[in-house]
Order: sequence, then C-alpha cells, then structure tokens
Amino acid sequence: MKKIITLFFLFIVKIIFSQDIHFSQYHIDRLYFNPANVGDIEENDNRFSMQRKSQWNSVSVPFSSFSTSFERKNIYKVFNLGISFVNDKSGSSKLTLNQLNIALSKNFNILKVNSFSVGLLAAFGQKSIDYSDLIFEENENFITNNFLFPDLGFGMYYQTNHHQILSYNFGISSYHLNSPNNSFNEDEMSKLLIKNNINFGVNYRFSDKTRVISEVIYTNQSSQKEILIGLRPVIKLDEIYLFPLMYYRINDAAIVGFGMGKDNIQANISYDINTSDLTPASNYRSGFEFSVIYIWKKKKKEKKIEYKEEKCPKYL
Repeated sequence: MKKIITLFFLFIVKIIFSQDIHFSQYHIDRLYFNPANVGDIEENDNRFSMQRKSQWNSVSVPFSSFSTSFERKNIYKVFNLGISFVNDKSGSSKLTLNQLNIALSKNFNILKVNSFSVGLLAAFGQKSIDYSDLIFEENENFITNNFLFPDLGFGMYYQTNHHQILSYNFGISSYHLNSPNNSFNEDEMSKLLIKNNINFGVNYRFSDKTRVISEVIYTNQSSQKEILIGLRPVIKLDEIYLFPLMYYRINDAAIVGFGMGKDNIQANISYDINTSDLTPASNYRSGFEFSVIYIWKKKKKEKKIEYKEEKCPKYL
C-alpha cells in the first residue's frame, strides 16, 4: 500500500507542478542551465557532451533522463551556437518529454580580462503519456496523449579572470518565459511555470596543479524552491586531471561524484543519496548519473601555395 501511495504521489507531483528535469551534474548540458555559458570553451572551438541519469529504482519504475549537446564558438563572427536534445521518461505512466534546444550567445570582454556574456534559447518540446497502466477513481477527460509546445529562455553570466589565484562568477537564467501550455486536456490554467536559476561561484587556485570551485545555486519554479551548495576540485596529475564532486541539495539529496580527464576528453560519474521525506521508501537510494565531455579545436584550412614555373629567357 505504501508503494502505491508513493507512486501516486510521484506521479501527481510530476504533472501538477511540472518541474523540470533534475541533473545533479548541472554543468554538463549548459544550454539546460544557462544559455549564456554556451561557447565558453577557453582555447578550444567545439564542445560535445552526453549525460544520463536514472533514479528511484528502489521506489518505483525508474525515472530516466538523457541529454546530449554540441557547442561551437564563434560560428558567425562573435556569436556562439549551442544545440541540445533532452529526453525524460517518468514512472509507470511513461510520461515522456522530448525537447530540442537551440541557443545563441555573445561574449563581451571587460577590462580585457573579465567577461560578460548573454544568451538566448529557443526550444521545441513534445510530451506524451501512456494511460493504460493508470487507474483513476473518476473518469478523466483527457483529450490527447501527446502535445507539442514552444519554449523560450534567457541567461546572463559574468566571470572575472580565472587565471588569477582568486576569481568568481555570477549567473542568472530564466526558462519557460512564454509559459507554454502543459496540459493533456488543453486546460489553460495548466502552464509550464517560469524557472529561474541564480548561481554564484568562487574559484581558488592553491597551486598550478590544484584548484577548488565552490558554488551556491538557487532555483525556483513557482512555489518550488531548491538550494544546491558544493565543491568541485580540479587536480592535475601529470597528464591526467581528476574531478571529485561533492554537493548537497538542501532537504533533498547529498551528491558525491568523481571524474577523470585526459587530453580533450572527460568522463564523470555521480550518485544521489536521498535525504528527503521519501527516505523510508527509497532507503537513502536515488540514482546514478554518467556524463562525457569532448572538446576540440577546428581544423585550420591550409593555404595552398601555387608555384608559377618561370621559363628561362632564350639567348642567341
């Protein structure tokens, strides 16, 4: 009985509050966190990422989230382009989201060492649901089992010179600015509510081989609020980089993770330890998250040098 109630609770929360996907490694798909971060790849030109999260295996039918993204710096003059695809499948109802995101960003140098960037995001999403495994006490007048919707977002990001011993960054982003309809029965009162992200981070370099990024992230979507605090150290060992990860989502989950990088590729894994009211049902277990990042420079076109054959003059 407890399991049925829990399943019902999770299903209702997902539909009524229409909360977005929760990736613990928020910095992987940057279009989904702040479109102003698109194109921030330092000396590289391209960035590809992929991540997958599976959670609530111990409570219900697993919730699965997947994203993949591509970024290109200076694709047209000083504009950066980002494209991502997100898929999310929730519980026994198979509530599914498929969404394509496209973002443009531009960076402005301040005092030649600090930077300020802005980004715009346009998205096209599709939601579907399977009613066959659901039981309702009363007849529900669902008009459709899938619908399409447009989505708009905006972001700003400021960071000081990260090559200094101490630097900081600040960002703000908003999604669902057009409040698209989010109902299977065309209820005009059911909207995808505006979500705001605010983040502040400090980057401290202990040495040439060690630095620590500490962050605080505040997210709100209507009455739902979330605070994430944590550390992301970066440790260099010869040709290998290590990326430990320690976060706490207040009243929800503790997150621990580890990553390793070499040359242009980085792989990460993290695990959410549930600390919310669902602890008795989940036994502190939530889910794993995996991600991969690959960055590279664009190939420069080689200029072909044409040699003209000069004929020697004829002498009598």
